[in-house]
Amino acid sequence: MSSYEFTGKSVKEAIAKACEELNVSEDSLEVQVIEESTRGFLGIVGHRDARIRVTVRPHVEPEEPVVESPAPAVAQAVQEPAVEQKDDATQPPPEAELAWEPEVPEEAEEHEPPQSAAIDEELVNLSRTTLEGILQRIPVDAEVVASVVDGAIYLDIRGDGSGLLIGKRGQTLDALQFILSKCINKNAASGRRIEIVVDSENYRQRKRENLRETALKMSLKAKKTLKPVSFNPMPPSERRIIHLILAEDSEVYTKSYGEGPMRRIIVYPRKAGVNKRRRR
Repeated sequence: MSSYEFTGKSVKEAIAKACEELNVSEDSLEVQVIEESTRGFLGIVGHRDARIRVTVRPHVEPEEPVVESPAPAVAQAVQEPAVEQKDDATQPPPEAELAWEPEVPEEAEEHEPPQSAAIDEELVNLSRTTLEGILQRIPVDAEVVASVVDGAIYLDIRGDGSGLLIGKRGQTLDALQFILSKCINKNAASGRRIEIVVDSENYRQRKRENLRETALKMSLKAKKTLKPVSFNPMPPSERRIIHLILAEDSEVYTKSYGEGPMRRIIVYPRKAGVNKRRRR
């Protein structure tokens, strides 16, 4: 008997693939689970698909697909214009199909620095122990050093595996920071928001310096060309930094456009029309 291997996000999905490709029912298969699926942390680190080996039981013929003739009423309905089906195709996908991303703040919130509540030592220790508990489940060999910096709880991850937690463009750090912020602010007695910053290998500071350099270059380009200049799409935390940096430049102003992951900043020169008339 021949054996076949299939993979899927779960064992159930892998079995369904096997039934479809071999054209047999699940009862006709002998299934051996080689490896269970692992979701990993937040689906970001350590994800692996399930893998199975199947054997078709002897004396089982592949099932022939059953083709049923449509009833006259159904056949007539197929020939008529399906107006309602066309409307359904334009509907947005269910919320469960949308990719998760951190909450996008409103335009005004992007420009203003976050206001933090008074922070006591108990909240700092709670933040540190909560993050340590998350890291133990990844697992990553690292320690967390907690402090209060500029009215925010700053959590620095240190260790040999800390670089793994940065992720592409800091996405893993952002995910950790988002979850931790939700947990701490939910348990905080104060009604005001407590800012949580999760960092590793001084990534946040290096990123801020790179954003400042890019922002100043884009500002200079807008002032020289007297035309709006657009950034590439970026997450809310980076947009807020750009807004705050360029708010110090009186010759330009910034606005955000777009939705979700495609939201971006556009830099506008101030009084562009007046400057053009003067040049003439």
